[in-house]
Amino acid sequence: MVKLKSFGKRFMAVMTAAVILMSLSACGESEPVAGEDYILAARAEYVELDSARVDIVNDDTGESEQIFIYKYDEVGLMTYSYYAVSGDTVIAQFNNGYEQYTEENGAVTYLDTGDASFTSYTKDVPYPMADEGLILFYKKAVNTETSYIATNELAIEVCHYYDISKLGSVDTIDNMTGFKVLYYFDGEGNFLFLREVTEVTNDDGSITEYSYSIYITEKNEVGTVPNYIDISKVDEEVGKEV
Repeated sequence: MVKLKSFGKRFMAVMTAAVILMSLSACGESEPVAGEDYILAARAEYVELDSARVDIVNDDTGESEQIFIYKYDEVGLMTYSYYAVSGDTVIAQFNNGYEQYTEENGAVTYLDTGDASFTSYTKDVPYPMADEGLILFYKKAVNTETSYIATNELAIEVCHYYDISKLGSVDTIDNMTGFKVLYYFDGEGNFLFLREVTEVTNDDGSITEYSYSIYITEKNEVGTVPNYIDISKVDEEVGKEV
């Protein structure tokens, strides 16, 4: 995954939490937690997709701050495009399994299968954002006393409050004091989207919340994966013929 160290505090507050939980297993305590069956079904459905688009939307602005579009070919090799923006920082990456272009604030780098650091992805070894962890669920750290499920004939809402102390040895961002995930399904249990809310306690004792929603669309409908990078810049910088 593209490194995000240079991104702003607001972006990092939420996305560090996302990366933490994407790297964790859903396994944990044997007792079920609220809405577990709906979440596990959504995760299982997601990993079976042949293509999709993922938007991570800043709930305060309504803007997509990360876009991930992918498609597997007939042998399971992934082509993906990733785009992220926060403040003045813009990162993009395109990888078709044979070559990779990465752009950060206008600087473009190129790798191919001859480079030791090049990585291709497949359905068996997916890019992290194409794996089930995109739909966050770390059962062991869910606070079952405060989490809940609310249903009616039209919609289902599941809310999981996470116990930060139960994330164990996983590194969290400084001053992160709360994290919850809300999952939304239609009346039949089909996944719609999820929302991550991170609480940060500032040095003065005040609390700031950062809220991002994750939408999965164009399921099995992506025709061509776009490349957001101007590959002509590779010629200018390293003389690579493209």
